[in-house]
Amino acid sequence: MEYPWYAEVDDTAPLEQGDIVENCQIIIPGAEHYQDIVNEAKPSKEIPIGTINGIVMSQSCDIRHDKVSSIILCPIWALLSSDDFNNPKNSKQREELRQGKRHAYHLLNKLETATLPSDFYFVDFHSIFSVPKAFIMETLKGKTRKRLLPPYREHLSQSFARYFMRVGLPVDIEKEMMKNYPE
Repeated sequence: MEYPWYAEVDDTAPLEQGDIVENCQIIIPGAEHYQDIVNEAKPSKEIPIGTINGIVMSQSCDIRHDKVSSIILCPIWALLSSDDFNNPKNSKQREELRQGKRHAYHLLNKLETATLPSDFYFVDFHSIFSVPKAFIMETLKGKTRKRLLPPYREHLSQSFARYFMRVGLPVDIEKEMMKNYPE
């Protein structure tokens, strides 16, 4: 049985987890802007606006039932054409990404849209943006978009959760302690 990775949906389709949002404007505040917020002052410098290609990480049920006013969006990068400093540069790193061993990233199958070149893409969990739902809906107006389908969407969601639920222990159980354990 074959499971397609993506579907193409138009702007009448409800927004769901796994939807690719292209050319979405985001606010990128710097440390100086947070100090202004703490001091309850007007921003002393202009807050930069960036543009990303992203994937919706908010749960579909929360979006559909209006339980969220902002959507969690993570950037996606083309695997080979990305200049992102986290881009897996060699075959060993790409294989680790494919195997799910690079916890801050998730590999997507080949994807191509009118503006995105055909390539494998990876989701970057380091950068998480909260974008007003109304703004994303306005960005998507009159456009078709790709949607990551089950079970790949759930696999992405699981990778996202696994990245944030990691717990580092102060002391691990030593490998040598388990070496002579009875079978």
